[in-house]
Amino acid sequence: MRILVAPDKFKGSLTAVEAATRIADGWREILPDDDISLHPVADGGDGTLEAVAGCIGGRWKTTATTDARGRPSQASWLWEPESRAAWIESARVCGLAALESHERDPLAATSAGLASMINAAIAEGAQTIFLCLGGSATNDGGSGMASALGFTFRNAGNTPFEPVPNALPQLASIERPPTMPRVKVIALTDVCNPLLGPQGASHAYGPQKGAAPGDVVKLDKALAHLAGIATRDLRATNPGTPGAGAAGGLGFGAMTFLNADLRNGFDTIAAMTGLDAAIAQADLVITGEGKIDVQTASGKAPAGVARLARTHGKPVIAFAGSIPLAADAAFDVLVPLANSPMTIEDSMGSAGPLLQAAAARAARLVRVGKIL
Repeated sequence: MRILVAPDKFKGSLTAVEAATRIADGWREILPDDDISLHPVADGGDGTLEAVAGCIGGRWKTTATTDARGRPSQASWLWEPESRAAWIESARVCGLAALESHERDPLAATSAGLASMINAAIAEGAQTIFLCLGGSATNDGGSGMASALGFTFRNAGNTPFEPVPNALPQLASIERPPTMPRVKVIALTDVCNPLLGPQGASHAYGPQKGAAPGDVVKLDKALAHLAGIATRDLRATNPGTPGAGAAGGLGFGAMTFLNADLRNGFDTIAAMTGLDAAIAQADLVITGEGKIDVQTASGKAPAGVARLARTHGKPVIAFAGSIPLAADAAFDVLVPLANSPMTIEDSMGSAGPLLQAAAARAARLVRVGKIL
């Protein structure tokens, strides 16, 4: 049987490449003669660079930058010299995972560090930059990135200031820099949220970044004010555009300040890596991620894998560390990592062995005809 193993990352535990390897190892314990191909997937969120590198290669680069709190840091990015394309991931620069819980403050966090990465890619000779949105600690609508790239944010007294969300209510005007680099920016997102409102960046993701209920209201108002001024001064994109709210409004910021083309991350990466053709050649498709729930269908990679598999009539098994009762029904079989009661912390800490064992269990059931 031909098996295609195409998981996303198991966030906080395994990269997509590591997950694919564990699934394959567990499956081979029971069905060693199956023809297994690994095709790790990504959707534009955190973990995308490892999956892309695992499929299409590239060279890793490291650049001095700053984190979401403005502290000096180092971040890696992926360079494809043949196509002159750079891959930059917001989570690696101003990511939430890099901060301790007490350091999370979206009212003061900044996306400014992304400018260093963009400038480094341009200096390398990039003609295209893929900006992967997701996993950020910021909620500044990309204004910090824009300021560091040379946009000037002024208050009513015509004084320039650093546009963190706390300060955005004083914004009176935005000026473009005299020149902008000639580079094509493609922003990849794994969510469809608009910039503002109940489903917007602040309400949907602000709490997980450390925002209290009152902070969420402040953040949404700050982004609304930014969008209004940007629309007047820069002819900004519509803040209601699906994906504008990705990564604390970086979707909006990328379109407004970088003239970026905002695209669905999964569809873009799947097309680049030949996922559809790989699925067409398989008898069974295996995918997975850390948590499969009702949000999975909103643009996450496993749902995308299942959607492509359906077009070819292929069955799909999905593995997950957490599968709530209201889990997505796109898969033929859902397999949890743990086969006994276990805390989330223990599950994440042992994700590799658990995933390999779960793959072996699933293969054993397939062998005896209990599933599929």
